[in-house]
Amino acid sequence: MRVPPGSRGSLSASMTRRLCIRFERADEFQREFDRNISKGGAFVPGAAGLELREVVEVEILLAFSGQQRTLEAEVVHVIGAPAAPARDAAGAAVQFLRPASEVRDELAGLLGVRPAPASRPPAASAERWQLDDLEIGGTDLIATDELPVASDELLPVASDELLPELVPGPSVERRGSSRSPARVIASLDGANARIEGVTRDLSETGALISADASELPPGKRVRLALQHPETGQRVEVDGRVVRHVETEGTVAAVSVLFDVPDEGRKDELAALVRDAQSAHRRRSAGGISGQIEELGMPSLIQMLGRSSPHGTLTVRNGAEEGVLAFEGGNLRYVRLGATRSLKALSRMLLWREGHFEFHAHVATLEAEDEPIRLEAALLEATRRLDEAGARPARFDPTQRFRVDRAALASAGALSKTEEAVLDLAAARFTVRRILDVIPEDDAEVSAALLALVERGVLTPAG
Repeated sequence: MRVPPGSRGSLSASMTRRLCIRFERADEFQREFDRNISKGGAFVPGAAGLELREVVEVEILLAFSGQQRTLEAEVVHVIGAPAAPARDAAGAAVQFLRPASEVRDELAGLLGVRPAPASRPPAASAERWQLDDLEIGGTDLIATDELPVASDELLPVASDELLPELVPGPSVERRGSSRSPARVIASLDGANARIEGVTRDLSETGALISADASELPPGKRVRLALQHPETGQRVEVDGRVVRHVETEGTVAAVSVLFDVPDEGRKDELAALVRDAQSAHRRRSAGGISGQIEELGMPSLIQMLGRSSPHGTLTVRNGAEEGVLAFEGGNLRYVRLGATRSLKALSRMLLWREGHFEFHAHVATLEAEDEPIRLEAALLEATRRLDEAGARPARFDPTQRFRVDRAALASAGALSKTEEAVLDLAAARFTVRRILDVIPEDDAEVSAALLALVERGVLTPAG
């Protein structure tokens, strides 16, 4: 196996890096499958310039058969180039964001690859399982306690209780049932925050939810309300935030570990999980999916919106996930983290790579957007992008600012948008979160931010 030159794209605010593992022969693929892929991860030789916990796309290319799969993953270990002759050991270990069982089943089916028997210690003698068995040439990659595990798949411990000292450290989560893809409307209630989102996967013990949960740090107690995918009935369960899936300057998804509910609530939750997983499988079988780059976002949205009387398009770009709902030629709602409607649509039109899924069902949100004709929505979103592109100001999405009170006192009157930007900057929000939280167009918010910087009211921090 080898990594093709130039396979790693540059990182930007809207695109993740793409790594590629190329297998020239079937036996190479079988060996890596048995050694790492079947356990939920992979080693990418030669990958450089990566950071721990960075979300990347890993393209698995089977040159001998012409087949290819692209999976999202998180960097869990980086090895610098050693001295010769072991230079090939340089690279990065990644853990896939999808459950290991799902990845194993999908990739095993490419060419009838034979999954090796899982080498796991008996439950009676193991306190926990972690992705501690990624290998390079048959040698253990890294000891468990050093590995900053962060995966969509819950990692079990023998006890049903989450050890307090493990939060918010390396994510070690109990697992009483398998996590599978399931998309249901979810809302998270913390002490001072209520956040809406959609689950990416779900089990009776936890969920991964697409939502900007920056205000809910790991360890935070929350109450999660899950909406049944068919009846709309809501089931509430208490839990704890155990992990963030981060993108530049914000949080793209949050993992919640459920408390063990009482028997009545436990049965109700189990029924919802079963129904949600079953509905996802049924809709996926009757829907379509593919890569964004095959059509491009504008053409993809137009095609699906025109060809189906109603449906939901879910799109993934790196760690971020957006949802668009169509009905009767209208764009019913759009969600991307904390952004919505045309602002979210404009963001997603910039995506050049990623994965999409479409099925003919629309879930009802608590607070939906004002419906707008699809063609009109695309035209307006494109106009906003053109306006934003005409303004040269660009800020690092992770940048934070300090407020210069003396400069503020002499700055004169501020516009409403400038006041909003100032308040969020004073609260140490990143540029990305400022753009997300303020409802005005990105171009208008960026112009207000630039004006405050030029007048010396805001100065970059760090």
